[in-house]
Amino acid sequence: MHDTDAIRRGHPIADVAAASGLELRQAGGRLTAVCPFHGDSRPSLVLYPASQSYYCFGCGAGGDVIDFLSRLHRVDFREAVALLAGAQVATTPAGAPHRPKVAVSEVDPMKAAPIIETAVTFYQEAVWSRPEVLDYLASRGIHERTVRRFRLGFGIPGLAAALRDRNLDIGTAQQIGLLDEDRECFAGRIIIPELVAGRATWFTGRRLTDREPRYLNLRFPKPLLGLASAKGEAVVVTEGPFDWLTAVEWGFWAVALLGTRVPGKVAQSLERFEEVYLVLDPDGAGREATAELCERLGDRAIPVALPPGTADLNSLGCRRDGRSIFARCILDAGHEARAPRQRAA
Repeated sequence: MHDTDAIRRGHPIADVAAASGLELRQAGGRLTAVCPFHGDSRPSLVLYPASQSYYCFGCGAGGDVIDFLSRLHRVDFREAVALLAGAQVATTPAGAPHRPKVAVSEVDPMKAAPIIETAVTFYQEAVWSRPEVLDYLASRGIHERTVRRFRLGFGIPGLAAALRDRNLDIGTAQQIGLLDEDRECFAGRIIIPELVAGRATWFTGRRLTDREPRYLNLRFPKPLLGLASAKGEAVVVTEGPFDWLTAVEWGFWAVALLGTRVPGKVAQSLERFEEVYLVLDPDGAGREATAELCERLGDRAIPVALPPGTADLNSLGCRRDGRSIFARCILDAGHEARAPRQRAA
């Protein structure tokens, strides 16, 4: 029996990643690398030495050093612990031909669908008994009507038992990242689901604190959050889930990229909208993603400038006059984008 906490403390995640062959680059207090868990074309993997954790902004993988080694070598939690403790365990290096023990591509969608819906229902019911979570959401400008409409929840222990009570497959729950052995991965996180016709098909979970990694996703390719419920001729594209929640709280049709990586199918997914308002964070990564989307979407892309000093859309949502300010930003961006077309006509 290994002391997993002691093993985590004794094996800094940066050392384990470097020993595994990753080329790490310093970025302030973080380290970046090309992610070994998916076909990464840029350094999407971020290591956080302060919290001994990692997160990939490309594929959504995240966790601690044990989870990192588990994914890297395609072994389960106990075998990853044994590896860090120095035991000999048969492994399959990332990138080598293998048949993984856990492969999302092999998940039966018919098995996964009721598990995801059950998890969201379980977490949705839990949020109403957690006033501190509702207070936190309200402090971020997200109020009860939005919590109900979009079925937001909170991860409490007991999901594994709820799945067993309904005779749902625990192995599938582990494959999609809900469970890690007996550990419930989304415990303590705000649950933000993707809904299709009211039913949950995917979700992400955010910590109540800013400890990294703040977000944890199910092990599916990331959707454009909110795409299924967005209607009309115009849509707002945000960067993160809370930016998206702010937009829908204010009554805008919106979707979230869930980061600044722009998947190849984004332009195709947004084809039905005549105007696409881009409201990404005004930092380097956000500006780069905005430029990439403008190139892919052409004249339909309308970049929106937030007021100077505004970190992101959700920070504007915390202001009492935030909605009126944002509506003015949208109007100004639309007028500026249409003016050259009108002159050309």
